[in-house]
Amino acid sequence: MKRNRWLVPVLITSIVLSITMNVFVLPPAKAAAASIGTVTENDTIYQIMVDRFNDGDSSNNATGAAIRYGETSEDDFRYMKGGDWQGVIDKLPYIHNMGYTAIWISPVAEPQMTNRENNGTGKNTAYHGYNVKDPNAANPYFGTKEKLKELVDSAHALGIKVIIDVVPNHIGDYMLGTQASYDIPALQPVAPFNNPAWYHHNGDINWSLADGRYDQWAQDYLENHDLGGLDDIDFDVPAAKQAIFSSIKGWFDYTGADGARVDAAKLMKPTDIGELQTLLGVNTFGENFDGNAEFVSRWVGSSKEWGMLDFPLFFSVLNSFAYGQSFDSNVKSTLALDSYYNGNANHMVTFIDNHDRNRFLTEAGGSVEKLQNALSFIFTVRGTPVVFQGTEQNKGNGNGQIMTGGIADTWNRWSMVKRDASGNVVENYFNENASTYKHIAKLNEIRKNNPALRTGTQREMWSAQNLYAFSRRIDSGTNVGQEVISAFSNASSGSQTVTIPLRAESTLTVGTVLINQLSPSDTVTIQSGGATGKQITVTLSANSAKIYSKTQPIVDTQAPSVPTNVTATAQNASSALVSWTASTDNVGVTGYEIYRNGVKVGTSATTSYTDNGLSGSTSYSYTVKAYDAAANLSAFSAAALIFTPAGNSVTIYYKQGYTTPYIHYRPAAGTWTTAPGVAIPAAEVAGYNKITINIGAATQLEACFNNGSGTWDSNGGSNYLFGTGTWTYTPTGNIQAGGPAVPTATPTATPTPTPTATPTATPTPTPTATPTVTPTATPTATPTVTPTATPTVTPTATPTPTATPVGNTATIYYKNTAYSNSYIHYKLDGATTWTTSPGVQMQASAFSGYKVITIPLGTATGLTAAFNNGSGTWDNNGGSNYHFNTGSSSLTGGNLTNGEPQADSVTFRVTVPGTTPAGGPVYLTGSFNSWNAADPAYQLTKGSDGVYSITLSLPAGTAVTYKLTRGSWATVETAPGGADIANRTLTPAGGAQTVTLTVQRWKDQ
Repeated sequence: MKRNRWLVPVLITSIVLSITMNVFVLPPAKAAAASIGTVTENDTIYQIMVDRFNDGDSSNNATGAAIRYGETSEDDFRYMKGGDWQGVIDKLPYIHNMGYTAIWISPVAEPQMTNRENNGTGKNTAYHGYNVKDPNAANPYFGTKEKLKELVDSAHALGIKVIIDVVPNHIGDYMLGTQASYDIPALQPVAPFNNPAWYHHNGDINWSLADGRYDQWAQDYLENHDLGGLDDIDFDVPAAKQAIFSSIKGWFDYTGADGARVDAAKLMKPTDIGELQTLLGVNTFGENFDGNAEFVSRWVGSSKEWGMLDFPLFFSVLNSFAYGQSFDSNVKSTLALDSYYNGNANHMVTFIDNHDRNRFLTEAGGSVEKLQNALSFIFTVRGTPVVFQGTEQNKGNGNGQIMTGGIADTWNRWSMVKRDASGNVVENYFNENASTYKHIAKLNEIRKNNPALRTGTQREMWSAQNLYAFSRRIDSGTNVGQEVISAFSNASSGSQTVTIPLRAESTLTVGTVLINQLSPSDTVTIQSGGATGKQITVTLSANSAKIYSKTQPIVDTQAPSVPTNVTATAQNASSALVSWTASTDNVGVTGYEIYRNGVKVGTSATTSYTDNGLSGSTSYSYTVKAYDAAANLSAFSAAALIFTPAGNSVTIYYKQGYTTPYIHYRPAAGTWTTAPGVAIPAAEVAGYNKITINIGAATQLEACFNNGSGTWDSNGGSNYLFGTGTWTYTPTGNIQAGGPAVPTATPTATPTPTPTATPTATPTPTPTATPTVTPTATPTATPTVTPTATPTVTPTATPTPTATPVGNTATIYYKNTAYSNSYIHYKLDGATTWTTSPGVQMQASAFSGYKVITIPLGTATGLTAAFNNGSGTWDNNGGSNYHFNTGSSSLTGGNLTNGEPQADSVTFRVTVPGTTPAGGPVYLTGSFNSWNAADPAYQLTKGSDGVYSITLSLPAGTAVTYKLTRGSWATVETAPGGADIANRTLTPAGGAQTVTLTVQRWKDQ
């Protein structure tokens, strides 16, 4: 069905539901922040909705009713999900590997958390950041202003510019309708933005009056009314205009960000936004949700904005590429209006969908071919392309839902990290092997290698119902004459062959061979003939594109140099700082992989990495590899060794007063947890909960307790102080050193070393009920009678006694997808007593699918354990049980490793025959890449030891078949006598594992 491009009533509201505002921060003390050059048509942009991207710091997540991790119902999408600026920092290599040169991030100011419903306590609307409470403070759910600057600096280190979404038109929804006062006293923006005289009071825009009108009356009407209830700033009040502009400028002065996207530009005078652009000193592009090119063009040019989001072309792209409608009546007719932009057509920011529209893949009925074809178009047509996060993962709207009537802002805004309702990670969408991820990386490479696709003049060459072709040519200055010819088919089936005359302006000569940049083996030769004397014949299959130029595609097979001067410093018992000297590369280093004890623990875009979650009094070895955009990986660096200090920890047994007890704490003089704190897991002693907290270099823990729903025990407001060691707390306020008295009843006999399906020592398991970890209601950030925002640090009158040292601990991460609940049944080394069956219930961890428990060992050095589901099903290592030492261990699929869980991956280490050519290459091919014998994404890296290796993200339990080649089936591995060998097979056990292989012989040798 054809979409009416002019029908955008509620839609047109530019971000109407995109909801409201973002007004920024006044500059603190001047910081050394510098742009790496403002956004231009030489850039490609990746759009990030921060809350829906990646949760890099769970400590700043919203709590209670403000956050919903699950995404099952449409209403679920109206709540926060936990994404933050640290999460963006962590994924910068993912973005850089796609080839983007800029990111556009959500508004950054502190948002209005709730709307006006229920007397100002209504549903959360703050996740997107468009409505604002304090323009001069950072969004606390995204991080601090220092963290934002770190994001900008980290992006700059990779050559990525940062565009901040700004919303100068309005603030949050505080005043009702036409009233000029705050009827809910607690619901106001911060001063000085709580001055009613700074706002219009004409009520909401009635789109039936303004939509489709482009006269001065309509423009004045839009500028002087509220957008979806949001308080509209009156720019005729100088103080209001200065305050909002100054707050926005403050963010750019402090961070050194490189560009601004202006929200709801349609509702502001173009000259006002031009004034803001001049003040910021960076290029801006605005949003005018309208299909009328002449109307949109009024915001572009001298004393206005650098560019605009290209909504007119968007509607045409949707019609022609998603619905298969005529190029003649859509793309052709829209591009014919480019003269309205007065030479600024390359500043128009092109897109196929965004946070306010249905995902293109959903509009296209799930066709990845149509999706990739549309992306090829916006990366080659005039303008500056922007792509919304997740498009690269071949995923449309959530639950396959399509939204109609107005701004789309629910099912299209799914999180890049999918969680269940309890916050457990189910899946993430950061797969660098996704076909569209690779296609975008290729398009970015093509655009980088062909300047005409960035700054060239757009000229149509062919237009028909189902085929469109154009030229981009540089007409003067550097690279004059460089030209790219792009052709597109939107036919539903079959192929089309057309002979296309070159443009008269073209200086390409007869006999020139043009290479399809998407497939270098596909070439055409310019022939004599046609209207201009020069022509090419092109064949296109259904929903496909060809991009022809003389440029020889660059193939990068050279790995970066090995990182040098690797050092590791233990910062405390649980953290180490690893740093090194930057590697070099023939094209450019993209990032680094960091390995702890030979296991990859993370990546870094810079030359340092902080590794957390270590154990005290433990030796660790760190090595580093460098990689480039072509995924070439260096050999390992030399190792750096550390030994962590002992560290301090506090273990608290809490006698069950609250059904679901939480502890809200901080190391003395440190930072408090986010209220209500941390749920205390059930203990091995009946009637108690128990938690062990590492307090680093501190000597005391300050804490109070609550039920997760607003009821607090804070020692009368003085809080409780615990020294290092073990303590027992009984309500209310009775604290004694050591653990609780051991129950007199003795457990049944110790299991034999090899328990059967149900260990012989264990009675029929009957799991006790375990209180839920999630609080049932939203507690206030700080309890009324208990700790204030920063609970008092004054100890009680009675000095805290010194506790018995807690000794060693074992932290165990356990993954068993067959268990909805996991219990650990164990005994300490040197002891004969086991826990009472089924043991102790393990708790959800920060690692997807893993349960976790920390067990105090006292003077023991380890423990023996078996696991069960609480209902009679056991995992006991085939009857031999499992043994765990001090520190952290991970167990999945019977595979036990030291340290915290690693992402599911398999590292293949391959020894090849001595006859293998020194330069390789060697490839892995199999069911995971459609048996492509020379897939550059699966090329192994030769190490200094002569062994070839590659690490793949292969999910646990997913069976794969594969072989090794030197780039073709003529060079595949064989048996020693030259006969074909059976496909190799592997079913990954989960976590990080290594497979060692030997190639006996190559088929051609």
